[in-house]
Amino acid sequence: MHLSVSIRARLFASLLAVAIISAAGLSWYFLAQMESLGLRQLEERLGSEALVASAIVSERGLGGAGSLQATLAAADPGLASRLRILDGAGVAVADSAGEAGLGIDYSERTEIQNALAGRYGAFTRTGEDEIYTMYVAYPIRSGGQIIGASYASTPTLSVTRLLREYRQQLAWALGAFLLATLVLAELVSRWLSRPLRYLETGTAAFAAGDFGVRVEPVGARETRAVAEAFNTMADEVERVVSELKNEERRKSRFVSDVSHELRTPLTAIRGAAETLLDGDVAPEDAERFLSTIVSESDRLARLANDLLALQRIEGATGELPLRRLDLAEVARRAVAGLEPLLAKRGATVEISGEAPAVLGDPDRIQQVVANLIDNATRVAERSTVLVEVCAEGDRTVLSVLDEGPGIPEADLGRLFDRFYRTQASRDRTSGGSGLGLAIVKAIVTAHAGQIEATNRPEGGARFTLRLPALKD
Repeated sequence: MHLSVSIRARLFASLLAVAIISAAGLSWYFLAQMESLGLRQLEERLGSEALVASAIVSERGLGGAGSLQATLAAADPGLASRLRILDGAGVAVADSAGEAGLGIDYSERTEIQNALAGRYGAFTRTGEDEIYTMYVAYPIRSGGQIIGASYASTPTLSVTRLLREYRQQLAWALGAFLLATLVLAELVSRWLSRPLRYLETGTAAFAAGDFGVRVEPVGARETRAVAEAFNTMADEVERVVSELKNEERRKSRFVSDVSHELRTPLTAIRGAAETLLDGDVAPEDAERFLSTIVSESDRLARLANDLLALQRIEGATGELPLRRLDLAEVARRAVAGLEPLLAKRGATVEISGEAPAVLGDPDRIQQVVANLIDNATRVAERSTVLVEVCAEGDRTVLSVLDEGPGIPEADLGRLFDRFYRTQASRDRTSGGSGLGLAIVKAIVTAHAGQIEATNRPEGGARFTLRLPALKD
């Protein structure tokens, strides 16, 4: 089973382990260095004693062994070490420890072999009781010949023995150190992990659905970078979630609007068909009911076509077939296409002005202009519609001005919503699907442009289209 361990616990354990290992290593190192220093000082002292003894014996010779023994025995209380005089064969002829040490053969020892060969010799041996004993030997010369060796030795404590003897004191010291280390490691781990705990709290709240939560970038550079990355991600996720919610609301409203729009013609068709099925209908009534069925069917077809057109425009993922366009020329083509309708309504269209060209889909932009002109002549028949083209900064502007009653101020903000109608004269019975201006806005938005509707001071409405102008 996988156990989850907090980063604070890991930091605590890591700091504690590092502190203990470091303290143990440094303690052992310093004790070893102290032991090494002590041994060097001890070797120097033993060497001095052996060197003095070698010089004295070199002058007096080994002839008076008894005199040498008496001299060393007399000097022993003042010596911090054991001093022996060996003959050329490595056998003790005098010993500060007493006559019991006389006659012992030391010739097999390395330091004695070095001294009898004319070199300085030193060696350290460890006994069964883990006590170190250091031995130093110097050659004794007389008449240019090596006649023996002066041999000094003294015991000393090893680090292991020292640690063993001070076990209780070391245990208390180690306990105090561990306690101090535990407290320090706890404080340090809490301090280091505090920014991560803040981050953990924020991410947990974010995961629970609070997309507005943010964390303060504190702590080390890496922790601040993680916090800033989390905040950036949270901003992006919140934006995406907001867009998804808005899109969901738009889809829900769209489905509701479509259902509402379909209900009226379907109800009319069903009512007319049921009346005809009942029979006993006067010919003129039957003709009227059949006409209702045909007109409402046509209206359903127009609604379906407009919905498909809107879906294609808003759902398009490929690039538009863009071309260089002159909006004045586009307006003239749109008027030519509407000529029969304009003649029927007794309306005229005047086009004026010039402006830089734009990039756009010729068919879609013409559809926008035609729709605006159609709406303008519908609200005021036998009127004159003005189409003005001009430049405005880095934009090319096309305006359609009508002579109608204008637009209620409450409707200006929703004029381009799907299925939104502003007045009774433009209701469902007039033939419109309520999607014309929504299609216009979708096309303009796809061309990185804007469209707005305002009321003219002298009466009527103005629809203004702005598209990015091309630089010559």
